Amino acid sequence: MLHIGLLGCGIWGRNILNDLITLGASVTVCDPDADQRQWALQHGALHVTDQSDALRVCDGLIVATPATTHRDVLTQIATFGKPIFVEKPLATSLADAQAIGALVLPPTFLMHIWRYHSGVQLLGELARSGELGDVLLLKTTRTNWTSPRTDTDSLWTLAPHDLTIALELLGHIPPPRAAIAERHGSAIRGMTALLGDRPGVVIDVSTRYADKRREIRLHGTRGVAVLADELVDYVDIWWGTDQTPPDARRHERRFFEAVSPLQRELAAFLTYLRGGDAPVSDLAEGIEVVRVLEELIALSQKNA
Repeated sequence: MLHIGLLGCGIWGRNILNDLITLGASVTVCDPDADQRQWALQHGALHVTDQSDALRVCDGLIVATPATTHRDVLTQIATFGKPIFVEKPLATSLADAQAIGALVLPPTFLMHIWRYHSGVQLLGELARSGELGDVLLLKTTRTNWTSPRTDTDSLWTLAPHDLTIALELLGHIPPPRAAIAERHGSAIRGMTALLGDRPGVVIDVSTRYADKRREIRLHGTRGVAVLADELVDYVDIWWGTDQTPPDARRHERRFFEAVSPLQRELAAFLTYLRGGDAPVSDLAEGIEVVRVLEELIALSQKNA
């Protein structure tokens, strides 16, 4: 049985704890909040502590603290010598991300959960196989009302997902071209961003929508594939070119196994600790996502 040290047991940390236990790991939780530690004990944690040094005996470490604390937390655990899995984003500034990159860290990976979503992986297969023809456009929509995360704004909470979806589907994050942001004081609550060209990427994120939306559209010269929501178990494909009449287009629905992407990425980390392949997102990818986000923020300021 692997022994995992989990730093942070807030809203998402609790989900991580539950899935680690389901996957057969024993977990020691480190959290400064006594109520969070008590909750962890009541829900299956082997031990709890408020001192990160207690995690030196663990086989691997998962960081699920607020993103603004990641630099300090990773600095504290860098010398433990145990592989690390860090929740996204790596940091909320490029300066912090680069400082993390300069640390002498053991193998460190990012928890970019949408790269483990079976529907996203199916879209990636469609993009790479050529079935859709030439991929022209990727469009993602990620919206809801407010956010439980108060340490940073909506862009850093939502947009890292969409950049890593682009990476999974296209093999790279295209260069930013333009962005417009909805600012409330100093906080960005929404952004529409344009990246690349053939294929182009359009990212639309906001915490000002009454309804929650999670849609991914992949447009090719031969058809359009759509993952309508994070909870569905299929991708809709409409076959036809830009000249195909509506009554001549053909619809296909391809199903996939709807396994929890969080559980899949945690299983990948546990497999790595047992000597298997590394998780898909390394530290360099985490730094690149932060760099692109800062570039989009700068572009949006030009349009303000």
